[in-house]
Amino acid sequence: MRLRIGLLVFALLPATAMMGWTYPEHREITAKGIDTLEPRDRAALDALWAAARAGQVRLCESPAAGDQGPKPQCIDLAAWAAIAGDHSCSPEDLLVVVLQSDWILKVAAVTAHMESGLAKAKNEAERTNVRVVGDLGLERSDPEYSTRAGANNAHFLLPRSVDDPTEYAVQSLTPGSELNAMALYVLFHVAALQRMSHAGDAPEGAEARMAFALELFALHFLEDAFAAGHIAGSWGNAAERKGTHDYYNQNGLDAESWNGAYMILFGDGYARDADIERGGEAVRLSLVEFLAARRSDSEEARRVAVVTVQADVLGGKFDVCKSTKMPSWTATESVKPLLQEVVGRTPVPYRGPGYASLPRFRAEIGPFIGVASGAEALWSSTGFTNNSEGGVQGQLDVGVRLGLGLDALLGSNGDGLVFVEAAFVNQSRSSGGCPPCEKDPLVEQFVPGSPARSGLQFRLRLPFWLIPGDLILAAPVLAFTDPKALEKMAITAADGGLIPWQTRISTPIGDVQFVAGREVGVTLFGYGTKDAFLGVVGDPSNPEVVPLAVKSLQWDFPVVEYRPFREYGTRYTFATFVQLGFGFDKPISAVLVEQPGVPAPPLQTRYLAYLRIFFDGRRYF
Repeated sequence: MRLRIGLLVFALLPATAMMGWTYPEHREITAKGIDTLEPRDRAALDALWAAARAGQVRLCESPAAGDQGPKPQCIDLAAWAAIAGDHSCSPEDLLVVVLQSDWILKVAAVTAHMESGLAKAKNEAERTNVRVVGDLGLERSDPEYSTRAGANNAHFLLPRSVDDPTEYAVQSLTPGSELNAMALYVLFHVAALQRMSHAGDAPEGAEARMAFALELFALHFLEDAFAAGHIAGSWGNAAERKGTHDYYNQNGLDAESWNGAYMILFGDGYARDADIERGGEAVRLSLVEFLAARRSDSEEARRVAVVTVQADVLGGKFDVCKSTKMPSWTATESVKPLLQEVVGRTPVPYRGPGYASLPRFRAEIGPFIGVASGAEALWSSTGFTNNSEGGVQGQLDVGVRLGLGLDALLGSNGDGLVFVEAAFVNQSRSSGGCPPCEKDPLVEQFVPGSPARSGLQFRLRLPFWLIPGDLILAAPVLAFTDPKALEKMAITAADGGLIPWQTRISTPIGDVQFVAGREVGVTLFGYGTKDAFLGVVGDPSNPEVVPLAVKSLQWDFPVVEYRPFREYGTRYTFATFVQLGFGFDKPISAVLVEQPGVPAPPLQTRYLAYLRIFFDGRRYF
């Protein structure tokens, strides 16, 4: 039942939100496009921005404010492209978030720290930790951060089936086709042009803000088109999309633009100067068209004048988070020339399945079957009887796991692992003996504090939101009354908990994680065979050695986990773990061997500390 509830909780999670660029990268790309405008266009942009800022104290004086320090006090225009899509779902929502929300400045502060940390990071482990802290900060600042983009592939390019950029853009816009980055850029860009052409030469106030919102929303998806993981392919299940996205964003991708320029692309936290320059140039060209549309005699104004854009798109209401299909709008011939220059500079997306597509990768997401085997050293200060010592014991185990892997749901350092395990355990006798028997060494060596024995072990691992087991208690109620709240709880649990002290920490020699409360094991000793041994009972001054058979439950609770080695292929994970933990071994019953009528002496619970080294292999489905 616990496993079924755990699976129910995580079944509510959306497909993972996979971004093209981080907030700082989006802002830097947009700022590059603004800063490289020709003087005439820059003056027009500044004038339009001044009109948009009227009465809005939260908007920065400059459209590209540069370094704002660790605590930005205003939002510049360049940040709008970062907020669009990732922190808002429509142009109208973008304006509400920027101008009215009480959390967007917190997001800006979190990302400023992230940008500074990434610049100072000396190795990949430090970069990973900075991004983890940043993601946790964004999740706690933006109430919808983890769940906003899970319904579709809006931030990805569709696989191509044609070799002409304009035709590809038009095909991406086919009514009813899957939401995609190129189509959303064109849709919102054309809406922004038309809005500008209707507003006249000098739009003011709310009209200027909506025009900017449409264009900056479009630019977010244009910039995503330059991220390696977003052109490599967006088909397959969540594990394939996530794995492919992460691999190419980090490792890079050799690509070519529609107009024949060769490039090496990265993405999402790995932007280089070349990526910023390349994306910034596309942004500049798009802004030039946007600014030209305000002049009634321009080519852009003439072409969009005969275009009919849906009212919800033109009004900034089209929701890219909830929608899964493109609206019923078809690009006319007059729109095609507007697409050629900007779209021609974007990378050519790779083909879909069955068309010489790129190698695909999987993230550790989905159901799995696994094998775990390890060795353990246990220490206890006491034995089962009051006259015995505990000492050290060795233990070997091998087991089978069934579970659900969500380790990479939010990032490489997430831990949404859920599993149940059944294992066979073989344990040596304890090194501690019988202090009252020291005068008789021959007897002492046959009187351990705990016997050699074997048993069956069962383990459960399940993340928690605040206290262990809270998702199990919340799931039956929230799954039917407030699934959204349950979804947020589960995502937070997978990302380290409400108090994120259980987030995995990367180091150059492996990963470290506090796991107290996430995993528990219980071993049944004496239930299949008699675990008989000689126990010392009675007064220490006059001890008595009696043969005992004990049934006990040994509970263990890992506290700290270290993972020095991990390899992950397309479906297989192989890793080595070291765990430190504590536990207790509670006797349930005892009998005197071959003396069933004589009551057994009272036994005591043994308290344990242990070090466990084990191998974990999984096969994902």
